[in-house]
Parts: sequence; C-alpha cells; structure tokens
Amino acid sequence: MPYVYDRSIHMKKLFLAVLLVVAAVGLRAAGPDPRYKAPRTENGHPDLQGVWNFSSDVPLERPAAIADQQFFTREALEKQKAVRADALAAAARLFPIEAIGVTWLDYSAKIENLRTSLITYPENGRVPELVEGVRRMPSVDDLLGYLSDPKGPPPAALLAFLAGGNRNGYEDYGPSERCLIDTNDGPPFTPGLDYNYLQIIQSKDSVVIRSEYLHHARIIALDGRPYLGTTLRTTYGDSRGHWDGETLVVETRNFNNRTQSFAGAGRSRDKVVTERFMRVSPNTLRYEATVVDAKTFQDKVAIAYPMAKVDARVYEAACHEGNYSMPNMLSAARKEAEEAAKAADQK
Repeated sequence: MPYVYDRSIHMKKLFLAVLLVVAAVGLRAAGPDPRYKAPRTENGHPDLQGVWNFSSDVPLERPAAIADQQFFTREALEKQKAVRADALAAAARLFPIEAIGVTWLDYSAKIENLRTSLITYPENGRVPELVEGVRRMPSVDDLLGYLSDPKGPPPAALLAFLAGGNRNGYEDYGPSERCLIDTNDGPPFTPGLDYNYLQIIQSKDSVVIRSEYLHHARIIALDGRPYLGTTLRTTYGDSRGHWDGETLVVETRNFNNRTQSFAGAGRSRDKVVTERFMRVSPNTLRYEATVVDAKTFQDKVAIAYPMAKVDARVYEAACHEGNYSMPNMLSAARKEAEEAAKAADQK
C-alpha cells in the first residue's frame, strides 16, 4: 500500500514535539537596488516569470520579547537559525516516523531577511485587534512565542488545537486534513515550513500564479474586465491586476467562507487582499500584501518580504479526499474512544 503524506497530522505532531524544545525567531529584509530595472517581456511589461521561493526565517508577528526591535544582527540571525534547526532535529528524535519529513522540509530562507516580523503594519509587527466575537486559531508563531517566554501553562486555544477535537467522521476534519484546499496557499502568500514555491507565467492580458501545494493556479486578468458578481465566490477569490510602473498590483475579493481570513482569525468571505509584486534585482522579487477585513480585524494588516528566484520546477504536492490517512485517522480515533471508555468503566 503506497504511503500518502498527510500534512496536517505531520504538522500537529511537529507542534507537539517542538513544545518540548526551544523556539526560533527570525531576520531583516534586503533592500532593493534603486538602479535596477527589470527585463521586459515581449509585451513590454516587467518580466516576473519563473519559479520563486518564499521560504523565510522571519515570524509573522514580532516576538513580544523584542517588541521595540525591527531588525536582528546577522550574528543573532545565525544563532536563531541554529536554534530552530536543533528544535526540529529534536522533534524528529521524539517522533522518529517524522524524521524523513523534517529532512526534506524546505523552510530555510534563500535570501537574507533580518526583519523581526513579516508584518510591516501595524508598526508593532503584530496582528491588529480582532473584532469582538472573532476567534483566532493558534499558529506556529504563537507556539514559538510561548516557548520563548513560557509563563504558566500553554494557552487553552493552543491545547485545544493540538487535541484535535471530535473525530467522529470525516466532517470533523478541516479542509487541509481532507486534502481539499490549503489554507496558506494565498492570497496572501505566507511562508511556512514547506510548500514555499510559486511560478509566475505572463501573457499580454493575464498573469498566472501557480502554487506548489495541490497545484492551485490563480489566473489574474489584466484587461480591465469587471469582477464577478458578489454571489459568485471561490476559495481563492476573484483576482484582477494592473501595472503600476514596475509593480504588478493584484486585488482579490469575492472569497467564500471556507477558509480563515488571515493569521488563523475569522473567516475569509469579506476580506479584500491587495498584493504587489516588484522585481528589484535579477534574483529578487519583493512581495507586499495588505489585508482589509472589517468583519475580522479592527485595522488593516500588511506584510512584506523578498522572494528568491530559483532554478527549479514546481511539482505537485497533493493528496486526495478519502486517502489512506483518513481511515487511519478515524480508526485511531475509534481506538482512543475505546480506551477512554474502558478507563471510565474501571473507575
């Protein structure tokens, strides 16, 4: 029987392992060369084509312990990278079955970035205040932030996430666990521990951005056509783009309600994402994104980081609903329930 990699279970085990080790923080953005001008396509537009890697050592939010520090020194960066590598190695030792996964995870930055947060606005490098009643799921950064300065037990939301909740049927699993969609596949793109590649393909009146996970492709019209009606919504939204000098500007709206809005908070239905792609050197693409979602956040939130041009191909990293992992997860849940019932009867 072939092995089918289940990313969600892999990541939850990795979170549990890292809870027992040390966390890492990250890095400063290399500035663009003001003298550089991108090559042109046959249609006269800046050439952004190719495969770009957006792995990063920078946390999404600035750690509370360095709230007033926007950048790390290179020495501090190297130390933090070593700490993270040790943490992942310790995780692999705790869960040997995951050792291969830790080995091939492609999370290391391909371009220097010494910023202390991907978030550039708000200026404190943190996610804005949530609208009353909106929930936010814990993230890798939340875990690392707790480990950096643990005070008391882990947050209840983090423990609930790791516990996984009810597992009575496939409906109790999230869309990523069911291999339907990937919630980090953009827009906006946010670096993770894996799947940090995208490919850009250009024509005269459209741009295609193809992601690594599940081989999702976003077709962005540049010809001024109107957005789809608000009743037509998709998981990745409806994108329209235009050129602002050297920068490709893409605005995406009409999301459905199947994914979170941003950073694990709220739902995506009402958000509007504006992305900016600008080639600032032969091998560097500057990426910026702003998320506006008044139903989730009390303010907008913006991120920025460099992507590195790489000599690589984007291969599909995919699974399918009903894969071997789903019956395995459900049978394990039945076994856990059986053991819990036996323990209750013995009391």
